[in-house]
Amino acid sequence: MVHFNWALVVAGLLFLLGLWGCMAIYNATLMNAAPFYFVGRQFFWLLLGLVLLVGCARVPFRWYRSQMKFLAPVMFLFLITVLPLGIQVNGMRGWYSLGHFMIQPSELAKPFFLLTLCLWGGHFGDGLKRFGTMLGITLVWLVPVILQPDFGTATVYLAGFLIVYWLSGGVFWPLAGLAAALVPGVIYLLATRPYIMRRFEGFLTPLADPGGSGWHVLQFQYTLARGGFSGMSWGKAVWANCYLPLPHSDSVFASITESLGVAGAMPIIFIFGLLVFAFVKLALLTENRERRIYVAAFGCLVAVQALLHISVNVTIFPPTGLTLPILSYGGSSLIATMIGAGIALSAAKPESEPKP
Repeated sequence: MVHFNWALVVAGLLFLLGLWGCMAIYNATLMNAAPFYFVGRQFFWLLLGLVLLVGCARVPFRWYRSQMKFLAPVMFLFLITVLPLGIQVNGMRGWYSLGHFMIQPSELAKPFFLLTLCLWGGHFGDGLKRFGTMLGITLVWLVPVILQPDFGTATVYLAGFLIVYWLSGGVFWPLAGLAAALVPGVIYLLATRPYIMRRFEGFLTPLADPGGSGWHVLQFQYTLARGGFSGMSWGKAVWANCYLPLPHSDSVFASITESLGVAGAMPIIFIFGLLVFAFVKLALLTENRERRIYVAAFGCLVAVQALLHISVNVTIFPPTGLTLPILSYGGSSLIATMIGAGIALSAAKPESEPKP
């Protein structure tokens, strides 16, 4: 019987998305003074990410399990020390500056946060006790992200908690209780953070403040309208190059749509769907419960972030500042995705382990 190599499919799809991302970044910055600046750096990160993907996949998963008591605190410390030591970009203190490079710890911590939930969260009984333990772990990791403040990434962390809890046999009623408990916190944020309310107002009625809170949403709409069904052709993303904010990162899907249209952007969604399918197939072939949950959860988390990015770019959701995994410009996001995928491939490999 021939077994399909789903691990190779995952690696191939990630590389394909990475190459497509490099082309999309060049397309979105073609009219800049230095059009090769961003794409050159991204291609370097892609090559480094592939090396890390293969390296992390070759490390036995039992090593990750045994070393998480050290890896998790180190990554959390890396995440929390950015508050006093990091630099502020666009009103958010979430990066370490290392000369010509910047590191975003909230991105690099994602796979280790997810692995922490999978390895420790499910070991504390069932029902409400397990829910409370996993929620407590999530809140600890969420605090430094919210304090930056980076609500887009915080949403992804919260989605990771929901995915792992559900895959590990969670039930609905604690989630409903959590949603009800979050309502006062959301009201408090809206009351004490006026810029959040302005962002929602700009999303709902962008023409009321076209030069302010509605600017980003309107540029999304104009960019998509120019793309239409078949696009303006590659290299002619004039609106994305001149008016769309961050067309190479937070708005990369819209900039692709301007050049290739809906017909050219749909294959991206298809490839992400195929990537998630490959992760799920790997999970179903994995016998160990912890490993199976991590493989499936990581694939689902990549899909959730991609869905959020695309939804923002087509103006279904308000702007959140989330990148499109692998495609958007950003070394931290790309490296984190490759590391997380490498750990997932390691978890999916059959491995002789001593019985507990």
